Amino acid sequence: MPQKPLTVLIKPAGPDCNLACTYCFYRDRVALYPDTARHRMSDETLRELVRKYMNYHEGTVPFAWQGGEPTLMGLDFYQRAVQYQQLYGRSGQSVSNSLQTNAILLDDPNWARFLHEYRFLVGVSIDGPEKVHDAFRVDPAGRGSHARVIAALETLLEHDVEVNILAMVQPMNVHRPAETYEYLLGLGVDFLQFIPLAERDPSGEGLADFTIDPADYGRFLCEIFDLWAAEKPRPAYVRMFDDALAVVMGHEHPTCMFAPQCGPYFVVEHNGDIYACDFFVEPRWKYGNIHDTQLHHIPRLELYQRFRDRKTAGLEDTRCADCPWWHLCHGGCPKYRVMLGDAAQPTYFCEAYRMFFEHAHEMLEEMARRLNARQEADARGIGPDDPCPCGSGLKYRDCCMP
Repeated sequence: MPQKPLTVLIKPAGPDCNLACTYCFYRDRVALYPDTARHRMSDETLRELVRKYMNYHEGTVPFAWQGGEPTLMGLDFYQRAVQYQQLYGRSGQSVSNSLQTNAILLDDPNWARFLHEYRFLVGVSIDGPEKVHDAFRVDPAGRGSHARVIAALETLLEHDVEVNILAMVQPMNVHRPAETYEYLLGLGVDFLQFIPLAERDPSGEGLADFTIDPADYGRFLCEIFDLWAAEKPRPAYVRMFDDALAVVMGHEHPTCMFAPQCGPYFVVEHNGDIYACDFFVEPRWKYGNIHDTQLHHIPRLELYQRFRDRKTAGLEDTRCADCPWWHLCHGGCPKYRVMLGDAAQPTYFCEAYRMFFEHAHEMLEEMARRLNARQEADARGIGPDDPCPCGSGLKYRDCCMP
């Protein structure tokens, strides 16, 4: 079975950012480029990246722009990126662009009009209400960013830009799951992603004091899952829950967090350096540079395969081996194991994941049964009075029919 093409995560401004979020994991990547005070992708590197990636990929070619803060590149950078995508695109190809951002520069209607015209998916980082968000997401002067983010979000929505929300689960919201969920949905965005906050202490000893407790995170997930499953306050897409539902329905893991292997994707830094993962932008996981590396060679690299295999390597000798949720978890992201000192051990969030899967699995299985039955009914033209495809013996109208 041929391997799917790798996807690219691009950091055109490297670790540079116009905020100074207390919990940011990427700021220390400045140390990789000590001779450069200001990190910006050159036009030469942008063009080479787009040319090689469009040539390497088939079908829909996904570009994911992240940071640091990618909007520091300015609107003209992305206008040129789109021009190069059009220049190097081949017959039968299309392009998708996504932009993960703190959004504070996007209150300009010119940005919004461009993002709408070229159908950029914009992921906006918001942790919750002002008091929650501003506890960590501050600018270099220590001022909160919440009001500026909301102003930009309103501009984006006014121009019909497709927006997702990425929220960090941190000490100020981990004990307020329902309040956080309802607040974020109340902003007018239906797609949410929650990321648990856990980092090593900068001293290298233990974990940072803002790292959340696994049991608290588990309770957070369970309470929001119940709201999501009951479609309150309205139907919403929550990435972790919908990914789990897809797997229970028999599909592959949609994202790398709980997949059997890491990737398949790679990171391109501002100068074209290629790394395995944005959590592991470090010399030992560097694959080369976009100017001297052919992308189709990356999957053949021994280093690439070693990085992918590390996802589950050694876990067969831990409690993961007998875990009933192994097929849904696969040890989670190696970041949350490496920060404990060794990737070959259960994840820091093991307790949280066990709590969540134990709590949610029956509901996920019921949802999967109904959704699979509806898909089969649509495919076979089954009517309301026909037997339900799920095999319950009931009429379709009395069972899985919406």
